[in-house]
Amino acid sequence: MTRLLIQPVADATAARNRRKTLHHEVDFRAARHWSALTGDQRALLTGLHPGGTAPFWGTRPFLDRRMAEVGVGDVALFTWAGHIRAIGEVGANFRNQAFADTLWKESPDEDSFVNVYSLIGLDDTVVIPYRTLAMASNGVLKGPFLQGRVIGDQTVVHQVISDLGVERSSVAALENAREEYIRSQLEQGLAIELERIHTTEATYSRPARSITVRRAESLLVHEYADANPDARFERITSEAGISDMYTIGPDGAEVIEAKGGIGRERVRQAVAQLLHYAPRCRDRVVRLTALFPARPDAADIELLHSVGIDCVHRTRPGEFERITAPAARRAHMSPVWNNDFPE
Repeated sequence: MTRLLIQPVADATAARNRRKTLHHEVDFRAARHWSALTGDQRALLTGLHPGGTAPFWGTRPFLDRRMAEVGVGDVALFTWAGHIRAIGEVGANFRNQAFADTLWKESPDEDSFVNVYSLIGLDDTVVIPYRTLAMASNGVLKGPFLQGRVIGDQTVVHQVISDLGVERSSVAALENAREEYIRSQLEQGLAIELERIHTTEATYSRPARSITVRRAESLLVHEYADANPDARFERITSEAGISDMYTIGPDGAEVIEAKGGIGRERVRQAVAQLLHYAPRCRDRVVRLTALFPARPDAADIELLHSVGIDCVHRTRPGEFERITAPAARRAHMSPVWNNDFPE
């Protein structure tokens, strides 16, 4: 069971603490920190952070009961200035006021934090508006956030993690390496070389336990929209989630799902998401499209075509090619897309 933590950084003290232990990794083996830890806590931190350093955050006593439920792999959203500004994956979680005081307390008048957790992955470069989180949670999580919260509702948790594009330690390091290369090329407006995608392991390695937010997909969506200025793109919001792009043409609706990589798992994700979104569209769907930063393998394009989904891929900066699914296959799948079946 995965939980979601909302962690506001709402006042001057929180902002100070963020600079000390969120944006800056703590050497927990330093004498003043290490001496405040129990043997079990030392072992837990060392096992998760063998290098001896980690980012940390803490909560006040009012969250004692809920924090006792939090475990490795739960996801924390750090919020300030009207946005989610950092996303991390929980590592060690324990109650230790003495250790927390070595991290954050600067005067006897300050209240103590009592619950402490490390982060085994942290992306502190994100800028996600509260309205995006509200949409992803179907209105359950609305800012501004003034107190920390722990959300256990699995429908909400998985929807938010999916729609915000959060990838945790379960994501293969190789796929992360490939997508790092793709992201870099997209940001610089450069061509994506297929041979580089398949040989980026050494140059673009990323620790398997780093959390990432799929910026490549966002860049790709904006570039595709710029390349199609006559289309009016929206997003579908339903119990199925939030689609990447949705547009109405003279014949009906097209739903587009973007992926930041071209591996088979990304193609399968696109298929699953498109088939989930389509029956929930308010307009009749006539085309489903999977959007990629480069051309997927032939077998994966065949998979898309087998369920009538077009493949659109980037050929060079600002230019895209559409590989259209057979018309007969689209016609065959149309009842599935539009839920044209008797009750």
